[in-house]
Amino acid sequence: MSKRPILSVTGRLHRLFVTSVAVVLLITGLVVMSVEFYNHRRHLVDRAHVFSGLTSPQLAHVVMTESPMLATLLLESYFSEPNLLGIYVYRNDGSELVKLTKPGLVQSLPTPSLRLRAQLESAYKIDFELLEYSVPLRVEGELVGQLYLQYGLAAVKRQMLIYLLFGTALYCFSLLGVSLLSKRIQRGISEPVDKIIDAMEQVTLHQNFALKIPEDDKSGELHALISGFNRMLGQINRNAKELKSHQATIEQHVYFDPLTGLANRRLLMQSMEHEVIRAKRSEQIGALLYMDLDHFKAINDSLGHSVGDAVLNSVSARIRKAIREADTPARLGGDEFVVLLPDLGTSESTASHNALSVAEKVRQSISSVHQIDGRALQVTPSIGIALFDGENDEFENLIMQADLAMYRAKEEGRNRVQFFLEQMQHSADHRQQVEASLRQAIDKNMLYICYQPLVRGSGKIVGAEALVRWSDGEKGPVNPAAFIPIAEMTDLICCLGQWVLAEVCKQMAAWEAQGKKLVVSVNISPREFQQNDFVEQVQEIVLSSGVRAEYLVFELTEGVLFNNIEAVRLKMERLSRLGIRFALDDFGTGYSSLQYLKQLPLSTLKIDQSFVQDITTDSNDAAIVSTIIAMARTLGIDVVAEGVEKKEQLEFLEHWGCQLFQGFYFSRAVKARRMASLIPPAGKEQLREAQIISFDQHRFSDVNCDYN
Repeated sequence: MSKRPILSVTGRLHRLFVTSVAVVLLITGLVVMSVEFYNHRRHLVDRAHVFSGLTSPQLAHVVMTESPMLATLLLESYFSEPNLLGIYVYRNDGSELVKLTKPGLVQSLPTPSLRLRAQLESAYKIDFELLEYSVPLRVEGELVGQLYLQYGLAAVKRQMLIYLLFGTALYCFSLLGVSLLSKRIQRGISEPVDKIIDAMEQVTLHQNFALKIPEDDKSGELHALISGFNRMLGQINRNAKELKSHQATIEQHVYFDPLTGLANRRLLMQSMEHEVIRAKRSEQIGALLYMDLDHFKAINDSLGHSVGDAVLNSVSARIRKAIREADTPARLGGDEFVVLLPDLGTSESTASHNALSVAEKVRQSISSVHQIDGRALQVTPSIGIALFDGENDEFENLIMQADLAMYRAKEEGRNRVQFFLEQMQHSADHRQQVEASLRQAIDKNMLYICYQPLVRGSGKIVGAEALVRWSDGEKGPVNPAAFIPIAEMTDLICCLGQWVLAEVCKQMAAWEAQGKKLVVSVNISPREFQQNDFVEQVQEIVLSSGVRAEYLVFELTEGVLFNNIEAVRLKMERLSRLGIRFALDDFGTGYSSLQYLKQLPLSTLKIDQSFVQDITTDSNDAAIVSTIIAMARTLGIDVVAEGVEKKEQLEFLEHWGCQLFQGFYFSRAVKARRMASLIPPAGKEQLREAQIISFDQHRFSDVNCDYN
């Protein structure tokens, strides 16, 4: 608290009051002294006037007789007049007739004033020592001489001095009384004012808005002032609390995730900057854990977003419990979480070990069963780790590295921890280059479609699979395995899939114009199929091209089926009403696929070529393939064997009842012109007739289903 003068307001009021009274008393005293001096002077002048009035008639006759002795006898008795010191009588010509001084007078008197003597009427003058009075002597109106009197002012000065001493004493006592009275009066003012000043300092310096000044029962302006000040403080206190509450709310929105209460990206960046500075000073190594929940979208799609939010809150609580107090957990959005781990050690090996320990602890904690609304749910995280020190301190770069490591953990089977390695960055850079080149290839029509014939054992073509190819102007043909997986990682696969379907429909329309019809299979990626408006996109392409939808077969992988199976079924049924058929591609490479055969409108199973390659040498592959064929025949589903390259493979497959094949044994993928020459006349084995229905005529009962 800053020191302030105690006599601030009240001291100035006291000094002002006392000074004002002192000035008033001084002016009053001066006025009184002036009046008294004036009265004494007036009194002396009146005495002189009376004395001259009584003496001048007789003295005028004496002056005419030129008798100094008679004038002396006449005037000597007048020295009994108080303060009269000298009497002078002058003839008409100005010569002195008589000069008398008061008996016993020691001091000499000044010479009478010639100017005053020259006056023709009564006149006087006063200086500091004397009052001099002159009156002409006349006989029957004729001037015969002059009477000149000198009065001493010593008695007046003594009187005035007594007055002055008495006035000074009275003045001092009055000031003392006024000062004491002012102190007493202002004490009642100073205490409340000092309380208000103290309260103002508390409010200003310490923001203590809850302060309240005690109030007495006395009414008056000060009581009203204190009461008003207390009311003002109360209102300020309420406003301050509301402001702090608003600031806390704003800070919560600015720096914290509204759902989980964890730090958001902004706060994580600030914490990261702080920890990097500490790392430079302490030479400690820290780490970022980047985690993503595996298949979390399936929970949102099947159980709803409220359950998904509850799972996210449960996960965030477990993350908090698993890490140290010094660590910073954050949610970047969706099901992505980041944990900042500072001070893991001064060596990379120690820091890596400690980071891995924390990551495993977090992974195991999250992987345990979550009880949500009476349901036992289990989610697993894939976690990537990126180390940082005082040099490697760019937040975005670290996030990207940890993210790359997290995706590597997903690629290696999910529910695991993976450290960032330099080759991951090289791989990511390569993917980015391929993605940019592929976008350019789509825009510049550098892609084209090849068709792999689908044949019966007799060699008759009954369909084809559309395969996208890319011919780079500089690098030549690009292997589909080099760009299709990269496209599937991004939304680019949706643009690519839409382009492929449009090109296939355009080509089918061109063949039909030539009198040739062919069933064509088109691969549909999971990301493409999950688009909300996928059915509308397909209908627009099919109707605008003029082809019949029953000539189209969509090949789906089990990745499409990982989401809400009911939503997938409804979307497939909508497409089936357009006439489109479905094939389940790469059958047997996933898991839990058998249930799909009963629930989904599938017309074909495609046995993955990884099983076909070794069926003649590997008894396990042979058993799997024969089982798939037998099961499909029982369910009335066609079976296509992919990757048939040898006659022995064909004979084995035909032995077990497979009738449809693809592979180099029959034909490689060929361009559209070559495929046109291979298309046989249309037959029943090529096409299962179905009437196409305009989308506007569709009326689905489950309009509220999420088909994503």
